[in-house]
Amino acid sequence: MKRKLFFVISICLCASFSFAQKFNDSIIVNAKVWSKDENKQVHYTDWQDYPSITINQLKDFNASEEIKKDKFGGYGKAYESTGYFYTKKINGRWNVINPLGHITYITAVNAIRTSKTSDLPSKFKNIDDWAQQTFDSVKSIGFNTAGCWSDVDAAIKYNASAQSPIIYTLQLSLLSGYVSDAKKKDQDRKGTSSLGFILDDEFPDFCDQRASKLMATKDDPNLLGIFSDNEIGFTHSELKEIISKANPNDKAYKKLLEWLPQGTSPENMSNEQKQQFIALFAARYYEVVSKAIKKYDNHHLYIGSRIHSNAKNNPFLFQVANPYLDIISINYYGDWKPKQSYIDDWAKWSDKPFFITEFYTKAEETGMSNLSGAGWIVKTHSDRGIHYQNFCLQLLQAKNCVGWHWFRYQDNDPNDAKADDSNKDSNKGIVNLNYDFYSVLTQKMKELNTRVYQLINYFDGLKK
Repeated sequence: MKRKLFFVISICLCASFSFAQKFNDSIIVNAKVWSKDENKQVHYTDWQDYPSITINQLKDFNASEEIKKDKFGGYGKAYESTGYFYTKKINGRWNVINPLGHITYITAVNAIRTSKTSDLPSKFKNIDDWAQQTFDSVKSIGFNTAGCWSDVDAAIKYNASAQSPIIYTLQLSLLSGYVSDAKKKDQDRKGTSSLGFILDDEFPDFCDQRASKLMATKDDPNLLGIFSDNEIGFTHSELKEIISKANPNDKAYKKLLEWLPQGTSPENMSNEQKQQFIALFAARYYEVVSKAIKKYDNHHLYIGSRIHSNAKNNPFLFQVANPYLDIISINYYGDWKPKQSYIDDWAKWSDKPFFITEFYTKAEETGMSNLSGAGWIVKTHSDRGIHYQNFCLQLLQAKNCVGWHWFRYQDNDPNDAKADDSNKDSNKGIVNLNYDFYSVLTQKMKELNTRVYQLINYFDGLKK
């Protein structure tokens, strides 16, 4: 990172920072931008400069102000206490309300779990000791939630005796589970799009059966909500592949031919037609899975399917999902910080709040290859912490945002032969493979996480 500070000309940065007149100066971080070519090979650019803002750059922000929090990490006035988490819009800002009735901004880490390929180091007596130390440490950094793919059993056991619980989430993998089973039964569908399986008559029954396991946690006040899947192919790249394969066994391709207006070829679809066609599948998907989830658990939030890529830019998808989702979950990559225009669009397209459910950076100084995954490459862990603050400060200004989830707890294990291609030998974690925290990174995370309510009040006060 260049530790060079420079004064920012507001006319140049007013589009980049909605609080352009409210900070003193900016920090330059060197980063490499990730991309994939047509053959799905990963490429990174040369080092480029990215202006970044941290708490220290905010004018007149009182970082020493103390706010009393409840056991869930919530604060402020008590609203209706339902015993479970719910969402509520207050004075134009969306909020998550915890079981005690207090506003709770969700700060999560994904995949808090032990390694699948190596034993626990000797500093942990056993798995229970790992859970105790880990959840205590994560909470001390200011994270209040164990995000997707975390060890749910460990969280529940920890919460049984903890004075301050770790909030947790569940992942059902409804479509991905159904597609996996269906392809094993019908070999002719192996090369077909997952979207086509949403149309199967058997899909609702599968969802119902899998969602029935929610009965075990439906009364747990520490459960935030349920994800139904991760990164479904509601994207233009998925549609492009459907069209290029033109597979007669693909239900999605057959549906496309039926749906297109007479005289329009798949290759000549407009952008709006592509979005509308994708939304057709999303409409059925969200209706089916939400019905199954709410049948067995009507206490907890349905927090979506973690949309990604250009699915997050599809207004028709947001519109068809709106009746079914409690919170829109978005995996966000490709921008140094969330674009304000995207945030504004999400508020326009849906009357539900969102949170970001994946983002991260990787430090070159670890010596890991860092070629897998869509996160940025930066030089140091200090740079990772600066990016974290810069990214999250943008989210804290958004009145339709209720939190974020960092991807992930531990670095990718280069010895994990079963890991998918996006999770190999990369520095994504807040701990290394020996379960040691990257203290330079986590200190910057803590500096922001423990002040989210003060920062929200600061930004909201500036905008009155």
